[in-house]
Formats: sequence, structure tokens, C-alpha cells
Amino acid sequence: MDEWYAWNVFFTTGSVLDYIRYKSIQDAKDTGADTINREETDEIPYRGSDYKGAEYR
Repeated sequence: MDEWYAWNVFFTTGSVLDYIRYKSIQDAKDTGADTINREETDEIPYRGSDYKGAEYR
């Protein structure tokens, strides 16, 4: 089963199990490049020297 077919099955049935099957196929195709980019964008950017973040004492 390919990603396109799995999506069409989910779209037709609306079943949670079909969606999980679609996502597992999609995730299996992930080469890791997307994951690295997502992780980098989730990081808090450098806010400069005047950033008043949490102060630990």
C-alpha cells in the first residue's frame, strides 16, 4: 500500500485506524531531513544580551 492509496482509504472511511496506517506509511518514507529541520525550528532562538528570561538562584 502506498501513501496516496492509504490517504484515499482514510479520506473515504474517516477511520482512525486508516489514518494511523496512512501516517505510519508517511513516517516510514521520512528520510530524517524533515525531522532535523523541525527540531531546529522548535529551538528557542538567541534573544540577545538584553533578554530577561528565567533567573535561577
